[in-house]
Amino acid sequence: MSAETMALNLLNNACSNTISDIYFFPQIDGYSIEGRNNDGCYPIAKYELEETLAIINFLKFNGGLDVSERRRSQKGSFSFSFGHFDIHIRISSVGDFRNRESVVIRLIFPQEMCGQINDRIIGDLLPIARVKGMMIFAGPMGSGKTSLMYALGREMVENKKVMCIEDPIEIYEEKFLQLQVNEDAGMDYEELVKTSLRQRPDVLIIGEIRDSKTAKQAVQAALCGYTVMTTIHGKSKYSVIQRLKQFGVDDFEITNSVNLISYQRLILTKNRMELFVDTITNAEIKKFISDGEMDNNWSNLLENNYRNGYIDEDIYQEHLFG
Repeated sequence: MSAETMALNLLNNACSNTISDIYFFPQIDGYSIEGRNNDGCYPIAKYELEETLAIINFLKFNGGLDVSERRRSQKGSFSFSFGHFDIHIRISSVGDFRNRESVVIRLIFPQEMCGQINDRIIGDLLPIARVKGMMIFAGPMGSGKTSLMYALGREMVENKKVMCIEDPIEIYEEKFLQLQVNEDAGMDYEELVKTSLRQRPDVLIIGEIRDSKTAKQAVQAALCGYTVMTTIHGKSKYSVIQRLKQFGVDDFEITNSVNLISYQRLILTKNRMELFVDTITNAEIKKFISDGEMDNNWSNLLENNYRNGYIDEDIYQEHLFG
């Protein structure tokens, strides 16, 4: 069996089982292949060294990586057709201390394969999205932050211009103007945010705030009358405020630009994976900044679902603190 056939079989199997990540772990006698989905990590296969390297080379070549480089970290991407869907593939490689290459394949599925976001969540957030200012979405990787921002953008795109800046573009949406970060070409988040404002979008989706320059550019866009939606790393909705301060955004800028902060997780209930969302509005942000007042909405949400039998005790304990 050729390396191409083995790689394509691996990707097809991952798509069939909605696997979000494929891990190639080097071992003494070959490679262990593991997958991650909503239930966690589990083994997929074990391959001999030579056949694994052939598979990795095929994937790296398609992702635009240097197949001869096995020590330094590299990243790339390509598209994979699965049925009627185009799956976005991100590939990351790095050599370990023995110069054995470890590779992670990330599969980003279109919204049609992931299911629709709860209409109630869209209905609650859409009125805020129509107001000028910033909405910030926090949560771990794979918790649906980008999908939620895109869902809100689609509700407004008929009469508003929606522009996206991401690294890389994860969801293709022909109705949006989508820009991709390319640091080698000098097109980082900061530069693309400045460029996007000259295009005068009504709604600006920024994939992620990673540094102080991007944070301040995003805040200035919100203060100037744009609707800005973005993500930031944080363990709770309140930790997002602390992160903004670490990036040099002061209290005045936060309270005058941020309309809503949302913390979210995809959690396995007794029926299916569901999006759990905990939000804080501008008025509550001001209270937290002025006197440190916090609510218990997240823990109450988890406890109510646990007591009603929608999530088990292990899930409850795992997600209780974010």
